Amino acid sequence: MTASSIANRMDFDIEEIEDIKSAVSEACAYVIKKAPPRLGGFKLTFTMQDGLMEIRISCEAKIVSSGEEEISIRMIKALMDVLAIESPDNRRVDLLMRKRKKRNEFSSEAYVGAGALI
Repeated sequence: MTASSIANRMDFDIEEIEDIKSAVSEACAYVIKKAPPRLGGFKLTFTMQDGLMEIRISCEAKIVSSGEEEISIRMIKALMDVLAIESPDNRRVDLLMRKRKKRNEFSSEAYVGAGALI
């Protein structure tokens, strides 16, 4: 819900908001599934700048790749513009996702100009 609220305030369109919500949900589920239960927590950080939303999910875990790209990762890549999985110290994993707001194809100037032709 937080991701949705932030994306809405940044004027992302409804389709982009749904993509962001789905990607964050999938990323959280992925981290919960992969992180050892004894550590149990993760942190979400949202950064907004000029039509770009960046979401970082960090947890203390070592996620071991099975060699095959999991469906969760493929789904997140399809929904977001960028997905990076980083493990800076082999004890922490960060999932970094970015989504840039689409340009509005129907600006008010274009609409007025088209209306004048009718």
